[in-house]
Amino acid sequence: MKRHRHWISGAVLAGSAVLFYPGRDYVLVGLMLFLPLLDRAWKLPDLPRDKQRWAVSTGLILTGVALLAWKPEHLSFGLATLFLAALPEEWFFRAYFMTRVGQGWRANLAASLLFSLLHGLTQGWPAAIRVFAPSLFFGWLYQRTGDLVLLILVHALSNLLFVMFLAGYLEEIYGKFL
Repeated sequence: MKRHRHWISGAVLAGSAVLFYPGRDYVLVGLMLFLPLLDRAWKLPDLPRDKQRWAVSTGLILTGVALLAWKPEHLSFGLATLFLAALPEEWFFRAYFMTRVGQGWRANLAASLLFSLLHGLTQGWPAAIRVFAPSLFFGWLYQRTGDLVLLILVHALSNLLFVMFLAGYLEEIYGKFL
């Protein structure tokens, strides 16, 4: 039973996403943040200690700050995507779920499928399709670096760049599919 606790957490998350109720998004964020803490077999990820990783993370932060200074109308989205999307999603799907499933591409695929499923249940199936490839990239990046801080920043910055530069353009081309 203890060995498969991560699948139970994934099922609880998916089950909570299926139902429509006020505050569902906040419940999902809370579940993503706290379900891993209930799994005593899971080990908290280490923070990066080398200067190169801190330099890259600082560069990503400064890039986000520069983009938001340039287009301040996206500030609330930038903060929301950092704290309500990137942080809980990467904490749960990569640092917890993917590492508990195993190593390699199968673990990344399982986490990416669950990630896409959750997006499909909460935001519609076009969103599930749209996030699958980035999820595979995020999983690959986490497997290569083991750096959760870097991953959260890359995820948040990619969401910000998508909304600032691509979403409107793609909606013009493809309409409501996005």
